[in-house]
Amino acid sequence: SFFFFLMIRRPPRSTLDRSSAASDVYKRQVSTQSTWGFNQSRMKIVVADLFSPDGIKEMKEMGHEVIYEPKVVNEAFVKLMAETKPIVLVVRSKKVTKEVIDADPKLEMVIRAGAGYDTIDVDYCSKKGIYVSNCPGKNNVAVAELAMGLILAVDRRIAENDKYLKEGKWEKGLYAECNGLKGRTLGLLGVGFVGKEVCKRALAFDMKVLAVDPFVSAADMAAYGATKVADAKELAKHADIISIHVPAIKDTIGMINKEFLALVKPECVIINTSRGTIVVEEDIIEKLEKEKGFWYAADVFNKEPAEKKAPFDNKLAKHPKVVGTHHIGASTKEAETAIGIEAVRMVKEYGSVKKVLNCVNLAADIKITHSISVKYANKVGTFAAVLALFTAHALKLEEVKNEVFKDRHACAAEIHFTGDISKKDELIAAIQKIEGMLDATFIHQSLTLHNLFIKKKKKKKKKVLC
Repeated sequence: SFFFFLMIRRPPRSTLDRSSAASDVYKRQVSTQSTWGFNQSRMKIVVADLFSPDGIKEMKEMGHEVIYEPKVVNEAFVKLMAETKPIVLVVRSKKVTKEVIDADPKLEMVIRAGAGYDTIDVDYCSKKGIYVSNCPGKNNVAVAELAMGLILAVDRRIAENDKYLKEGKWEKGLYAECNGLKGRTLGLLGVGFVGKEVCKRALAFDMKVLAVDPFVSAADMAAYGATKVADAKELAKHADIISIHVPAIKDTIGMINKEFLALVKPECVIINTSRGTIVVEEDIIEKLEKEKGFWYAADVFNKEPAEKKAPFDNKLAKHPKVVGTHHIGASTKEAETAIGIEAVRMVKEYGSVKKVLNCVNLAADIKITHSISVKYANKVGTFAAVLALFTAHALKLEEVKNEVFKDRHACAAEIHFTGDISKKDELIAAIQKIEGMLDATFIHQSLTLHNLFIKKKKKKKKKVLC
């Protein structure tokens, strides 16, 4: 959905060979070339979290130097980056802070082996010109399964039941009034990759599904089997169980607060497999104390340890009416394999043609006022001479799209820029004089680059909350 500084269209490529026996989804021919036939640039890669052994092996077989340190944390993480200076960093739960980023002057790309990327200082990466990419949609089933598991765990008090048995107690009478799921209303906050999978499973339990998502139409929700409501407040009023599936962004952080909780039913259950920062934990605790029938279940909490094993003193997690897990939503073999395959694919593309897949920190709405389209013979120095003229005229390049015609004899480029165009005729004339130039045309624009591309693509893929 984003345009890169220079994008050259090449013949279609195949993806990783995923045709394999169930016991070996990584079976394929491994080459030192990319799927487009370009040699892999040897890169140093640090993998700082648990990662598929097959994925590590494949990156090495591409010719890359892979440093696998899944247990490194805090100061040791900073030291590792300073000593190894990788071009690519792959993480899952590790926090990529300003200190980690500054430790490596050669860092070009951070890959989050998962969907969310709030553990990475994306803003600072953007200032440093470092790409940040994720692997969306690869763990959606795993997280959805856990969300349904938490719903069942609360409804049937599974954790309590097990606890009493371990204590040698038989307490069948305490659980005679569980509500069950059939006929109850599930409210989904967000209908992205995970939300859709939860919807499927809720329908299988004969539940009614309401949903809110500003990026998904009522018609699309109906196709999933959900009914769209006006907003989160409307959802809060009508849902028996609310499951959160939104990213941690400015508009969603702290959205489950006193105001929201005042609207929910007295016996509402809230499930959070998204991010701990979506809820105000103090307000959840207050609601748990006030309403006997209100319950909360979560896979995510605020201030989670970076380590895999560590003390964790969280008041909400300790509450007797909270069922919690250890941020394990994506921790299934199926999800880890899918994420590993995607991360390796991203490394392969970046190592061959510097193409960045799933980038989350490229500008989507660059403001432009002008564009120039050029067609030129594909000769050394022709396009470079065009770009040099923009510098000479004090014009700021914003985006460039360059395409190569079949047989590679000619190219076409669109150059989007800002600046004073009082001498545009002089600029066009200078471009037309460049050896090998076939055509140059000035196009006046008053749109953002984002809107310009939407006009060119009548059917734009909808953005969804995850």
